[in-house]
Amino acid sequence: MQHERITRRALLGTALAAAIPELRAQDSYPSKTVSIIVPFGPGNAYDLMARYLADRLRDATGQAFIVDAKQGAIGSVAASYVARATPDGYTLLFGANSTHAANVHLFSKLPYDPVADFVPITTLATIPQVLVVSPSLNVNTLNELIALARRSPGKLNYGSSSATGRVASEAFRQATGIDAVHVPYKTSAQAITDLVSGQLHFLVTDAGLGVAQSQAGRVKALGVTSAQRVPAVPDLPTIAEAGVPGYEFTAWLALFAPARTPQPIVNRLAELVNSIVGSPGMQESLARMYALPFPGTPESLRQLVEKDTARWGKLIKAAGIEPM
Repeated sequence: MQHERITRRALLGTALAAAIPELRAQDSYPSKTVSIIVPFGPGNAYDLMARYLADRLRDATGQAFIVDAKQGAIGSVAASYVARATPDGYTLLFGANSTHAANVHLFSKLPYDPVADFVPITTLATIPQVLVVSPSLNVNTLNELIALARRSPGKLNYGSSSATGRVASEAFRQATGIDAVHVPYKTSAQAITDLVSGQLHFLVTDAGLGVAQSQAGRVKALGVTSAQRVPAVPDLPTIAEAGVPGYEFTAWLALFAPARTPQPIVNRLAELVNSIVGSPGMQESLARMYALPFPGTPESLRQLVEKDTARWGKLIKAAGIEPM
């Protein structure tokens, strides 16, 4: 009996000793600058949201959180960079449905594993997309765009700089039966520039960027991809309302860390981020980007990745997109 008590004490002591470094890691985290790696170029809603979040995390912790954009390959460049980073909580990924649900179906050989190479922290927001067209087309409604494309098969082109934009555009093309040429871009800003000049004809991009460019008179917004209209632009119809019944696509954003990041640090980050996402300031900031707050937990994000990986696989297959 005495031997058993000694053994139990020894095991308990070992467990406590193992737990102490992780508990200390949580208590002292962060003790230096944290990098948030963003897969998308500057100027769009994703970048603006990451910078707002970084500023609020700095305010909450007293440590610098910097945003580092590593765009390219529909988010794969940034995701693979974070997957190889030291798992200490000081390199994070500002991920999305593209990096963690769609890319595994869009690439024949992905340089990272969306599940094995990451630990989920929390969801952040959902963002509707908007279909915008070049003023050079002289179309004012979605039905006019569809009619023009049908009269000129293979003559129009469309761009994308994210998995959401690519799949949403392909699904639109499939649903309407139009024949148009896909042009890939590294950033939405580059695609908008070509859209304004008339080199590109139409584009599905995040609502914040698309609506702002439309209100500035540089492009024309024809519809949003969400199931309901966006409150900030109530006169802009959904694509389903405008002529493609049943059409719906939205993007989500979330925070990830490299696999094997200590769970206490993950929990600390989730707590910090969710307090920011739920704040009035963040909600006002999201509203200006036509986005909605989407707080969560490490477990709810893990389940979302699993569910949406299957969902986006079906969408990509239905859209007829072959892996690159």
